[in-house]
Amino acid sequence: MAFQIEPTSRCQLKCIMCPRTAFLNEWESGDMPLSLYRKVSEYFDRVENVHLQGWGEPLLHKDLFNMIRIAKEKECNVSLTTNGMLLNPEISERLIKEGVSIIALSLAGATKMTHEKIRKGSNFDCLIDNIKALHDLKQKTKSKSPKITGSFLMTEKNIEELPAIVDLAKDIGINELVATNLDYTPTQMQYDLKAFSCNGVHGNYQKFVQDAVEKAKKEKIPLRVYPLEMEDVVMCEMNPLKIVFVSHDGCVSPCVYLNMTKRGLLQRVFCGSSSEIQKVCFGKVGEHDFMDIWEKSDYRDFREKYHARLNAAGNLYRHIGVDVTSMETLKETEKTIEEALMKNPVPEACETCYKAYGI
Repeated sequence: MAFQIEPTSRCQLKCIMCPRTAFLNEWESGDMPLSLYRKVSEYFDRVENVHLQGWGEPLLHKDLFNMIRIAKEKECNVSLTTNGMLLNPEISERLIKEGVSIIALSLAGATKMTHEKIRKGSNFDCLIDNIKALHDLKQKTKSKSPKITGSFLMTEKNIEELPAIVDLAKDIGINELVATNLDYTPTQMQYDLKAFSCNGVHGNYQKFVQDAVEKAKKEKIPLRVYPLEMEDVVMCEMNPLKIVFVSHDGCVSPCVYLNMTKRGLLQRVFCGSSSEIQKVCFGKVGEHDFMDIWEKSDYRDFREKYHARLNAAGNLYRHIGVDVTSMETLKETEKTIEEALMKNPVPEACETCYKAYGI
């Protein structure tokens, strides 16, 4: 089990793909009070991992190090994602000292021009210097943690720089790379930015990925690239059976994509069509005990949808076995599983979310 907790929904950047930028006039910025965090932490003995990040920049929170310390006292692994602008040597030294397991740093390009066009307000040179300084401090203190992860968001504006990101990662001390997709597209503008496809991968994009994979293998840098084409998957990567998201105001949700602190409905453009959903919040910590929220009937019903998909797929795999001896048999197997998943759909709120399709 894991908690993803949003220390703050504030951020000093205005990245062109971020919902905060798209919903600027409707966005409600705020910080999680430490007292509220402590209420959530009462259940940290039930989880292994605590990830401190939501829709904002966690290093802006004045009590972030207290939050880290509380989670570590409960013997949890602690990770966070940051835009890196505040990651000066003093902050890096404290993060190492506190025993943070993973720091993911957001990159939008291998060049200053590309990165800063996408991550408005970011300073590429400062980011690179901060990553190098973190790496050097780890070397100086002989610390294996935190693992430095480079998170590269693939868009149509920067995917050609993916192979160059591998070279950059090696030069500045990044331990592993993850190439992610623009998996929440609130408006047509963000939708047009995406690199992945609802039906058919762009040939050049696939070549950029392959070149990056080959380069990473040669340089011995672990690289994970998310798929560039949608497919129905049994379980969303955000796995609501094992992961809980708590926003800065205490709202308990299955994931960050169903819960952002904006007024009104959540807008999405999904495969060219606009849609709106209600924010999914099963209750607020502070007003209710966390376990009472977890056991609410509507939250159980939500999770049951995914239990049903797991059970349906598991039963089919057991009957089919692993001996698929021909391409024809393989295609028949895939069709059977696809039909089973169609009979056990994801919750309605997830139907227009790319994470439910492997993206």
